[in-house]
Amino acid sequence: MWEKLLELVFGKNCELRDRMLRTIILVGGLVTIIGIGEIFLTMELNSLLITFLVILLVVMGSSLFITFKYGKYDLAATLIGFLVIVIVFPVMFLLSGGLDGGPSIWMTLGIFYMFVMFTGKKLAIFTVLCTVMYGGAYLLAYFRPDLIVPMGSTSAAYIDSFFSVFAVGVCTGLIIKIQMKVFEEEHRQNILQREELERASKSKSIFFANMSHEIRTPINSIVGLNEMILRCNPGGETRDYAYDIQLASKMLLNQVNDILDLSQMEMKKMKVVPVEYQVKDLFMELVELILIQAEKKRLNLYVDIDPGIPSVLYGDEKRIKQVILNLLDNAVKYTQEGGVTLIARGEENEDGGITLKVRVSDTGIGIRKEDIEYLYDSFNRVEEKRNTRIVGSGLGLAITKQLVELMGGEITVDSIYTKGSTFSVILNQQVVNKTPVGTIAFAERGEAGESYRPSFMAPEARVLVVDDNHMNALVTQKLLSHTKMQIDTASSGAECLEMAKKKFYHVILLDYMMPGMNGPETLEALRSQENGLCRETPVIALTANALSDGAQMYHEQGFDGYVEKPVQGKVLEAEVMQFLAPEILELQVQGTDGEESLRVGRTATKRRKKIYVTADCVCDVPADLLEKYGVKLMYLYIRTPKGRFADTREIDSDSLAQYMTAESSSVYADGVTVQEYEEFFAEMLTEAENVIHVSMASGIGGSFQVATAAAKGFDHVHVIDSGQVSGGMGLVTLMAAKMVMDGMRTEEICAEVEKMKNNVHTCFVLPGADIFWQSGRTSALVARICKTFHLHPIATMRQQKLTLTALKGGSLESAWRKAVRRHFRSRRKVSRQIVLITHVGCSVKQLEWLCKEIEKCVSFDRVIIQKASLTVACNAGFESIGISYYEK
Repeated sequence: MWEKLLELVFGKNCELRDRMLRTIILVGGLVTIIGIGEIFLTMELNSLLITFLVILLVVMGSSLFITFKYGKYDLAATLIGFLVIVIVFPVMFLLSGGLDGGPSIWMTLGIFYMFVMFTGKKLAIFTVLCTVMYGGAYLLAYFRPDLIVPMGSTSAAYIDSFFSVFAVGVCTGLIIKIQMKVFEEEHRQNILQREELERASKSKSIFFANMSHEIRTPINSIVGLNEMILRCNPGGETRDYAYDIQLASKMLLNQVNDILDLSQMEMKKMKVVPVEYQVKDLFMELVELILIQAEKKRLNLYVDIDPGIPSVLYGDEKRIKQVILNLLDNAVKYTQEGGVTLIARGEENEDGGITLKVRVSDTGIGIRKEDIEYLYDSFNRVEEKRNTRIVGSGLGLAITKQLVELMGGEITVDSIYTKGSTFSVILNQQVVNKTPVGTIAFAERGEAGESYRPSFMAPEARVLVVDDNHMNALVTQKLLSHTKMQIDTASSGAECLEMAKKKFYHVILLDYMMPGMNGPETLEALRSQENGLCRETPVIALTANALSDGAQMYHEQGFDGYVEKPVQGKVLEAEVMQFLAPEILELQVQGTDGEESLRVGRTATKRRKKIYVTADCVCDVPADLLEKYGVKLMYLYIRTPKGRFADTREIDSDSLAQYMTAESSSVYADGVTVQEYEEFFAEMLTEAENVIHVSMASGIGGSFQVATAAAKGFDHVHVIDSGQVSGGMGLVTLMAAKMVMDGMRTEEICAEVEKMKNNVHTCFVLPGADIFWQSGRTSALVARICKTFHLHPIATMRQQKLTLTALKGGSLESAWRKAVRRHFRSRRKVSRQIVLITHVGCSVKQLEWLCKEIEKCVSFDRVIIQKASLTVACNAGFESIGISYYEK
């Protein structure tokens, strides 16, 4: 019975706070019952106090029922807290002798309850209630002692006080003790679960190691024997079949590697293992691996490797190769026509190393904006139905991202759906040899049999191959046969030891995982073998268990080197050759039969700028400043009776006269589509690594929303709401462009512009309100009033919207003067750096007069006069002006 009650109250499905509530209700209910009995024993019968305690008991019982039946823990906790803190304890204080009784001690229990059960706003509310109600009770007792119901006698007061201290102490102690007991039990369960997880993790690690061995072993036979077929220079269909087997084997091996890598990452066992590596060899191998797949799909492969990259770097070559190969493999998979481009750049960093920047672009299917956030999820492939014919597990990008982050790098993507994608990887590498890598010649291999030549010959060298799998031993023997070495085989560790007693071997190739005596055990026995002839012989591990820190692990176990299965002929020859004495080596010079024809296209990709600042065409800045700061403008559309034209490209404000009069307009501004913004951003990213796009105010038109939607497909495009239009937007754009020239980073510029854009002020003075009304900026009533009384509207940019702030009478010049004086009356707040005046069809004389009026108020260092874009003009009308400036 007791165990069932405990399970009911402290069930494993309950959260800690819920268990605490149930404990408090049960303990509080018990103490309340005892408290009622104590009233009968120690004081005169107080029906009102007993009534309150009975109500409290009923509420606690109801709350307990609510928690069991409906799980409404918050409701129950709030109900009890309100009743206890606001009503019961203050009333008990007044009805039980005030300071002479025990209720003041009970009040501490209310405070304890409050802090245990509530957090955040609710805790703040109850803290205020507690302070008000408790403080009110004390103040009432102090100023109106006649309202306090006294204790019946001194003995009753002492007994009540003792009972209160004892009950509150026991109540608090029981609550804490019970929770500690529950915590200890949960802690014990957590320890058991952790031990179980560790056992499971260890079992999982062993399982994946065994799986790696079992899968790689037959793949080793397939790849090795297939290479022997290719070395025999087959012709026609046989050669094509052999190449297909080679491609399929590599694809299968990549899938196995992905699964093993994922398991290591999940178990936090993946490590970065930096080594010195040749940049030329890295990219030549990558191109060789991807070239066959590209040719199968008749895709062009373009490569642009910066000749200035140092020739020898220090980093995790294996993982870098895996990352880039995954990106290239994905690019080929998801591209049906066009091509794939690999670009690599190197920039010296502050630590004296190099920042390696690699981009892989394709003309494939692209990625939908809504799918980008799931791009790096494991076992997830975006648009599964569309890509059912594409082979893959969905692990490639997930592993690629984790590998890049493991190496302290960054991976980003810029993509347009149906047009293609560009993945960029940035990695910091140490420099070993600063000599530039130069131009890498990616050339075609000849026919399979003609192109292969052993890297060395050593007829006097003796090699022992130890492998329990006969087929794998045969493959290793065949792969080394062209070197003319004397090769023996053994099928077990014991046989290896027997042969090492009878014959000296220059190199021993030892399978790592064998039944009976495995590789490490055989190596240990070999090194300590009495009368053994090979105690000092270099031993190379042949392993199907590819670990990220393999080289270090095998070295620690005493191996002199290791070769991963499936064994590649060139890798195997290179590993064996380094342990052979120079006097028995006959090095071979690689040659070619005839001139090689290039199969890899070169792309003359110029070095991109760090950052481009772009803006909507309503950014009214003189052309010379746009050119100076390299600002590019995105067009918006203008609808006219003659058709739709792109502002700044196909039409400008000089064409306004044929479409607009002083009171009416037949031209309207129109936005562009998300796709057009995407194409604009993609074009900009061919020239810059990052794009900061300054959009017109989000409350005017919809270009900010459209640009933001388009930027979701690009990790390197950042859209800023300028909160301005025309000249004000121009000042925000110049602000960003100047920060780029000062060498600030993208994130710094965006943050700084967001802060400083609020210091840009813009006002517009319009000749009338008719066109302003036609464009939907004001009401018809305002337009009629302005026309009737010859008033000139003044509009100001406020909170991303153009707001009508005043109406000025008199001549247009008079309205200009009033607007100038109004906006520059607080001269000390105005930055004298620059003022930008935009206008629609104003004369030179009018503009000169306006400049003099501004000069009377504030003497600016630079005054720029610029025609407003047609998009702005068709919403304002002839003889409209805009004044924009910075505030200090």
